[in-house]
Amino acid sequence: MNKWVLLGIVIFLLAGIFATPKWSVEKEQAVEVGRGFFEDIGLQLGRVLSVGLVHIDEVPEGYLSYWLSARGLDIPDTSETESCWLVRFENGYLPGHWWEILIDTNTDEVVGGMSCR
Repeated sequence: MNKWVLLGIVIFLLAGIFATPKWSVEKEQAVEVGRGFFEDIGLQLGRVLSVGLVHIDEVPEGYLSYWLSARGLDIPDTSETESCWLVRFENGYLPGHWWEILIDTNTDEVVGGMSCR
């Protein structure tokens, strides 16, 4: 095998290792944190509709402040937050509607959420 091809393969593999995002909170844990949060504030949930990663800069402003403050909850400091799990649950009161919650991928802190209108 050509040494340049081998070097290319090694660089490709190392780049993949170092470029892989790291987070402390796994997908399943984010779902449980979200479910517990919603249940603690008295919302009835249905099934999990989706779970995905989002960068904090991609989150609309209302998701981070209005939604929590409208429920009388403290707005967390997200200055250190880089990415979040965005978990969408079916609204247990109105099937076909949903609740979303944002959970910091490193701290498991709820940093925002939204409901369909």
